[in-house]
Amino acid sequence: MNGGIISNPDRVGIDRLSLELAVQHLERLRKEGMHRGAQLFVARHGITVLDVALGEARSGVPLNVSSVMLWFSATKPFTSVAIAQQVERGLLSLDDPVKKFIPDFGNGKESCTVRHVLTHTGGFRMLNFPFLKYDWTASIQKICKEPAEWVPGTQAGYHPVSGWNILGELVRIVDGRPIEKYLKEELFLPLGMEWTYLGLTPEQAQSLGGSLSEMINNATGSPDILEDPRARSRILPGATGYGPAHDLAKLYLMLSNGGEWDGHRFLQKETVSLFTSVQRSDMIDRTVFDTTHIEIKPPWGLGFMKGPPQPEPHVFGSQATSAAYGHSGQRSSFGMVEPTRDLVIVCITNGIASETENVYRFGTVSDLVHQSCR
Repeated sequence: MNGGIISNPDRVGIDRLSLELAVQHLERLRKEGMHRGAQLFVARHGITVLDVALGEARSGVPLNVSSVMLWFSATKPFTSVAIAQQVERGLLSLDDPVKKFIPDFGNGKESCTVRHVLTHTGGFRMLNFPFLKYDWTASIQKICKEPAEWVPGTQAGYHPVSGWNILGELVRIVDGRPIEKYLKEELFLPLGMEWTYLGLTPEQAQSLGGSLSEMINNATGSPDILEDPRARSRILPGATGYGPAHDLAKLYLMLSNGGEWDGHRFLQKETVSLFTSVQRSDMIDRTVFDTTHIEIKPPWGLGFMKGPPQPEPHVFGSQATSAAYGHSGQRSSFGMVEPTRDLVIVCITNGIASETENVYRFGTVSDLVHQSCR
């Protein structure tokens, strides 16, 4: 085990022994084969109380708190924040049609707005499209030509990749910088995220050496497809973020502090409130239904998952409130803010579990952390 309790939890109203139970739970799940390694970060009232890593980054290589791990969709909030910054700068508005900036965006999607994309109601999910085969320009062209599955705004369904490529392209068009450069210069570096990347070039991966964790799909026991160097370098603003848990946590520390961190103003408090409040509700998620045949109506913010409206099994935990916001990633990671407790939790693992296993894994970790708060 590397790292651990950083400062006296009592000073922020957290019980040390209860917090240690969350770490023990992750270690127990590691021994049961749920993941090879895990990082867990906890902060309250803006003060870090836990930054720990356990297990291995890859076979024979210990995982540490600075090891770089794949975030999958836990990357999405960074692109959402980038869009929020463009809104504040007057470069676009939430109700602007995407077509205003990307003229080729059509085929039934002409009425799709920026807001629709952020709330997964745009109607161009492209669930089985092989995005890893295409470079940035080609992927945008393919998305533009994709027929709409429904009239934008009338139905909902999680867009794993397509929507966030479009959001990244909007940032590129109105700001002038590719999304990976924008995020590095406007968020990663100012937030002190020293080991965070959007896409990893072969040279970057080689320089990281043993600090780069391997992602394993538990169902097959094999490395995930993004372990292929050709795939790893793809720029997917909703999927190919890499970094340690304490780096991902810095985004949530900034948001929980009203858009300011370490003397730098990233967003206005009102913008943070808008993007992290419920903007979509009472709509069945067709993507979830297509894969599980279960009708659920999860609330969403503008690019952010929301906590459950009532106590229930949830990746944020059954004790998370409806005020909670954050995002999970491919049944292997999650980050969240619980405003009612001024609590930030980030957990990154290198094992892709089943949906049920993952809700248990992270829901229990989150519940144990919540229970530690006095």
